[in-house]
Amino acid sequence: MISSVAYLIGVGGAGMSAIARYLLKNGCKVYGYDKVKTKLTQELVREGAHVNYEPSVSAIPDAVKAEPGKLILITTPAVPSSHPHLVHLKQAGHKAIKRSEFLGQITENKPTLAIAGTHGKTSITAILAHIVAGTENGCNAFIGGISANTKSNFYWSDKAKWTVVEADEFDRSFHSLSPTHAVITSLDPDHLDIYGNEERFVEAFEIFADKVKEKLIVCHEIARKFDKRANLETYGIEQSGLQLTHSASQIDGSSLGLKFDLNLNNKETVVKNISVNMMGLHNLENIIAASAMAYNAGVEVDMIKSRLASFSGIYRRFQIHTHTSKSVYIDDYAHHPTELKKTIEAVRTHFPGRHLTVIFQPHLFSRTQDQQEGFRVELNKVDRLILLPIYAARENEIDGFNTQSLFEKISHPHAETSTKNSIFENLKEHQVDVLLSVGAGDIDLLVPSLKKWSSTYA
Repeated sequence: MISSVAYLIGVGGAGMSAIARYLLKNGCKVYGYDKVKTKLTQELVREGAHVNYEPSVSAIPDAVKAEPGKLILITTPAVPSSHPHLVHLKQAGHKAIKRSEFLGQITENKPTLAIAGTHGKTSITAILAHIVAGTENGCNAFIGGISANTKSNFYWSDKAKWTVVEADEFDRSFHSLSPTHAVITSLDPDHLDIYGNEERFVEAFEIFADKVKEKLIVCHEIARKFDKRANLETYGIEQSGLQLTHSASQIDGSSLGLKFDLNLNNKETVVKNISVNMMGLHNLENIIAASAMAYNAGVEVDMIKSRLASFSGIYRRFQIHTHTSKSVYIDDYAHHPTELKKTIEAVRTHFPGRHLTVIFQPHLFSRTQDQQEGFRVELNKVDRLILLPIYAARENEIDGFNTQSLFEKISHPHAETSTKNSIFENLKEHQVDVLLSVGAGDIDLLVPSLKKWSSTYA
């Protein structure tokens, strides 16, 4: 039974806001705090939540000061333990629970489809949720991004059999889940500020894999890490000599999207001539993984095909805002070298021979320092680079390391640094053909202006 009042500290985050929406749907009075007012927090208010932006204890709503044990107090690793609201409420006798733990509790003993991995998990979760939502009973889903179809990160059905969840590896959050089926997309080292080294990072995924009750579906590139497991299935793009449980073949990519045949369960089921309004082979891999999960969940293949055709994409996941012969503007969430590699490859594949300008905002000082060689390699592949200051997010700055440190390592002949305030002065210096903005910080605040700017050249 869900308590009648909840307080979410960090309510404006992608994961937390989905939890807030779940609580609202279950009749809970939802209150929350976040640093700044955003489109997402404003949407939560319209949906019935009460959100404040003042960190002082006096801003805590009276309704939250309930008898200990009667309040659901949820927080995230991004909120410091010293936050005044959190300290005060804990001192008052309330027990704080992490978002991941709450998600684990509400999915415990329920059929659950979980998607984990360094890259692609938000896209796969959104695609899978869209597929399963088309079935008779629909689904409940918690997504780390905004689906273009629903303009939300949450799906709800009071008849739902399945819950679809994005399984986040940060702070070992995904260890709170015990899914029925799961996907692991990749094991590229990340969050080394938490794990310390690659070995511990991979070990965390092995622990997650142990918690999967039935099918574990992994990208073929990492299959060797899990090949002793009896419940293992693999996915990927069909290649000569590669044995895949689920794959795509007969691929036709254009500037309008992808067409392909989908092969499921060792080609026991083949779905021909699927068309999707998405670009890039990395997105094709995401589609295969989502389809394999839906297939294992019992979704009919005709439903899978029709729902893939109607999927409109995910906010900030290779999202095309301007698309003409004179001007293309794409925005993407890529913030790791591997993600940059795949995003840039997708641009080169679908817009061959065109000049590519990239605006990149590094995310986290620790990640940028740990992965600087990878960033150097990938960012040197673009035609023109504009590098923004590192977005610190939850971290403090690292002494002696900053954007200039990365800039000097890249040493690109057509690279420059910029601030967000001067970005358009930098763009005006040279004609822009294809523009790509990438990063996981607040670079999204530039998107409306960049969209408007690029459309003037269309």
